[in-house]
Amino acid sequence: MPKYSVLRMARGLSEVFRPVVVTEIDEDYHAFIVRYSGDYMAHAHELDEFITILEGELLVEMEGETITVRQGESILIPGGVQHKPRCPNSALALVVEHKGQQKQMTPRV
Repeated sequence: MPKYSVLRMARGLSEVFRPVVVTEIDEDYHAFIVRYSGDYMAHAHELDEFITILEGELLVEMEGETITVRQGESILIPGGVQHKPRCPNSALALVVEHKGQQKQMTPRV
């Protein structure tokens, strides 16, 4: 049975907003790590997205409010909800979502 050193993998990420798949979960889901820094575009996915912050903190603008997600905390972003990740410094995250969801992002203006 494989085990993963997710934090070590995440610390090796140098590019922001470039997910690296850690593992596949069943046939439909996967877990990936990603480094946040700066602002990302407002967007929505068809299905839920679950984010756990491994290091740092992430600000998520969603439904008219800004939610701060700190190291060790997680957030579930419901499918269809527009959200905009912002990170004034740097953060590392583990994300679990439906495969192909990154390709299905719908940018919102």
